[in-house]
Amino acid sequence: ATNASGTTYGDTLSFVAQQAPCGDLTSVSYQGDDYDIVAIGTQCWLKENLRNENYNDGNAIPSGLDQATWSTTTDGAVSVYDQEGANEASNLADYGRLYNWYAVNTGKLCPSGWHVPTNVEYVTLEISLGMSESEAYGTGGRGTDQGTQMKSSPEDNPSWDGTNTSGFSGLAGGSRSNDGDFDSGGNTGYFWSASAVGTFAWRRALAGGNAQVNGGSNKQRYGLSVRCVRD
Repeated sequence: ATNASGTTYGDTLSFVAQQAPCGDLTSVSYQGDDYDIVAIGTQCWLKENLRNENYNDGNAIPSGLDQATWSTTTDGAVSVYDQEGANEASNLADYGRLYNWYAVNTGKLCPSGWHVPTNVEYVTLEISLGMSESEAYGTGGRGTDQGTQMKSSPEDNPSWDGTNTSGFSGLAGGSRSNDGDFDSGGNTGYFWSASAVGTFAWRRALAGGNAQVNGGSNKQRYGLSVRCVRD
């Protein structure tokens, strides 16, 4: 088409196809385990907690640390809730492993093409589930029912008290504390971000009976669950 001056305009339209967040992927195989995945908004997430004992370069992550060693190390380390206890095997099967933030900070926990989400990437997830931007960048209990949307439902296996309408399938994997104790298993799920804040690092928490998502930070020596998001 031309305007009155004879200048051509609007004669070419270009469209850029936007690939779905997960593309053609339906699951990810990594170090002997198959992980289900889910598209949430513009992101593609593992819908299971990591359980690998090696970094993605094949090097072993230090494991089996006793309380004294866990509470003093500044190297990457991994544990299982109730380590060496009667429920260690079932906790591993249900909740995966607990990693300190030094392991997260190596950048080598997730499969190739995936990474531990930053704090901002968790904010993106929460906003896509209906949380306001101002709340998503806050701390403490935030939002309305985003925690409920992110927690596994009573019909899921393993089950919890959410609706899981997001597909995130969050579970109450508990934590290993700064001093090496295990805490909150079966009641609260904690998920590391890749973002440090001083000697702490940002994380998200989902609690039983609580519809919100808790935003905050923990000391980097804590052992928390880890999810991966696609690059």
